Amino acid sequence: MFESNMRTASRLPDAAASPSAGPRPDVDPRRLPTPPGPKGGLLVGTALEFLRAPLPSIDELRERYGDTSMSTFGPFRFVFVHQPEDVKRVLVTNHRNYIKSRSYEGLRLALGNGLVTSEGDFWRRQRKLSQPAFHRQRLEGLVSTMVDCVERAEHRWRDRVGRGAGKLDLHQEMMRLTLGIVGHTLFGIELAGESNELGPAVSTILAHANKYAESLVRVPLWMPTPANFRFRRAKRRIDETVHRIIAERRRNPEDRGDLLSMLMAASDGDERMTDDQLRDEVLTFFAAGHETIAVSMGWTFLMLSQYPEAARKIREEVREVVGDERITFEMLPRLKYTGWVISEVMRMYPPVWIIERQALADDVLGGYRIPKGTIVAVSPWGLHYSPKLWDDPQRFDPGRFSEERSEGRNKYAYLPFGGGPRVCIGNHFAMMESKVIVAMLLRSFDVDVARNPPPTPVPRVTLRPEGGMPAEISTN
Repeated sequence: MFESNMRTASRLPDAAASPSAGPRPDVDPRRLPTPPGPKGGLLVGTALEFLRAPLPSIDELRERYGDTSMSTFGPFRFVFVHQPEDVKRVLVTNHRNYIKSRSYEGLRLALGNGLVTSEGDFWRRQRKLSQPAFHRQRLEGLVSTMVDCVERAEHRWRDRVGRGAGKLDLHQEMMRLTLGIVGHTLFGIELAGESNELGPAVSTILAHANKYAESLVRVPLWMPTPANFRFRRAKRRIDETVHRIIAERRRNPEDRGDLLSMLMAASDGDERMTDDQLRDEVLTFFAAGHETIAVSMGWTFLMLSQYPEAARKIREEVREVVGDERITFEMLPRLKYTGWVISEVMRMYPPVWIIERQALADDVLGGYRIPKGTIVAVSPWGLHYSPKLWDDPQRFDPGRFSEERSEGRNKYAYLPFGGGPRVCIGNHFAMMESKVIVAMLLRSFDVDVARNPPPTPVPRVTLRPEGGMPAEISTN
């Protein structure tokens, strides 16, 4: 459900190890120029400007230099691509020529060698082992669990309103709700007793991963700095919890219908995941399912607060499809307009705002030479706000995701879950959960986000709202 932030480059393996590596067969890259872009400072290039304002910097690069542009961050070259055909080449048709850049080392320190951070044959094996956990029939059984968790949130919110305490931080509420959902769907347990420490611990290690990725000069983890101390303490708390749960499951290995049971049962011949591999995959799913969905839900309720007509249409759809009954798996495909709204919010506020790949060999993108070692930045933010790809991209318009208006749209113009072989394995899980949360809470409550102007998106590992998202809830 997420990729990572971006910053610096890594040592490259030999391109000969990658059978599809290399430029387009009909083009000699040596005859082509490199992409245009700003010169920047002598030593740091454009790194300082980008770090101060990443999202405006991406927009400015696209507007001033076109769909393919280059910036330098210190000694490293970054090429930003905003043409769907080039995105497809990087993520799909020539994906073996591109590996994850060094900035993913921060996430690797935090999450281990799970699906987000692993590469090559190991990644392919782990993806194959993990895929059955997200098959339709398995996801179907998790909807009731999601509904139970949202019902508990509804009870909390009703109690708050009854006590005259309807003001809350919507971002924190969504983090709490998604933590409960991921605890039950992943582990089959209530994490309320753990959540006072586990949720913040995950946020701590992800924040450290982001700062690690941003740093041109990295502080080793063994150095006794306050930041390293906080990271090690949070990681130890998480590891102890996850390994304890895995050990309990090893002693009682029956299938409980949750994702951990499915991962433990998965096999490739006689091979199964080790405890450490389980830990890495579990933590990856935990962090992604908790952080990215919570952030996306916060932005969704912000937009529904600003566009009450969209909220009214969702309530009408929920009354027609669900009524006063519990939401079931079979109902979710019929919540079409609800899905359009969620998709449009993820266009405007993509949880993963940038995806990095590093070229193993020279390539050609947008008619320009991409030298070996270049970081290619595919930015969902930049793609989703491109006026060449979207009509009036600044406007909130859920109808653009209707079947009629979606017909013919290039699939690589919209990347809320990435694309290609490494598309987010939990994309259907995320959409199911998002529909359940929006439909149930909007059926029962009015949510008024109090910030004026609205919160600014802060690009870290995900697009978090700066300063939280204060809101007031009331029953409807």
